[in-house]
Amino acid sequence: MDERVKEVVREAIIKLINETASELAIGKSLNTHSAKIHFVPASYRVLGGLLQALNIKFGNFIETLIALVVQEDNQVTALPSSGRNVDLSMTAQTDALIDAYITSRQIADSEDQPDSSFAELIQEVFHNERRTSQPKQIVRKDVDALFQTSEGRIIYLEIKFNDDHDTGKFVDINRKLLKTYAGLLNALAIDDENKLFPVLYYFNPTKCWGNIYLPSKHIYRGKQLFDEFFEMDFEQLQVYLYSISTDQEIIAIFDALYKRIRNR
Repeated sequence: MDERVKEVVREAIIKLINETASELAIGKSLNTHSAKIHFVPASYRVLGGLLQALNIKFGNFIETLIALVVQEDNQVTALPSSGRNVDLSMTAQTDALIDAYITSRQIADSEDQPDSSFAELIQEVFHNERRTSQPKQIVRKDVDALFQTSEGRIIYLEIKFNDDHDTGKFVDINRKLLKTYAGLLNALAIDDENKLFPVLYYFNPTKCWGNIYLPSKHIYRGKQLFDEFFEMDFEQLQVYLYSISTDQEIIAIFDALYKRIRNR
């Protein structure tokens, strides 16, 4: 097993645990549970709550993991906004244009494949943001991952674990990708609309939904992203993720977490 793969996964897990099980979070939870009458000891209830929170945040873990792959991989260069919440600027015209595009794609007589309408949208967004002097508004966006290839192409990733969203979340994901892309055009001073390439990436390769908002070339699944851009091997990453619950170092992290709770 590639030790770099293990280290990247381990770092992502530690980051997620530390963010979820901070001393402040443990203290508040202990105070809450200690005040309740229950036959299960408060420390176990606190631990159970933290484990449930970590389970819910598994999708966030995958985002953190891919952001770390981008940071550590030798074939790409992570850009400063990668894996961070950042302030971006965007015109009101582009904001409205993207909302209108999302709505138009839901109409019954819209084209089945969005290739032509998406290309028109990208051209208009690029013109609004980089070819005009229209005033811009500040928008706060979470940039899941952002990197540059050796050829100079910049790839922006919106990362999800599974292609199994409910309808509302599915719409929001595509809307967020498009608006973050628009903001990045300005943040990166993109002078060619082909230089910045937005991608919706599903870690799990299983295809459950069609996408009426993005052309297929903007949707990557599983190993496809790794094969095209990264040195790190997707299969190795998967193997380690499957075995992670029996990894002694990971078990030690969770044992230490319970000791932190018991010893407060």
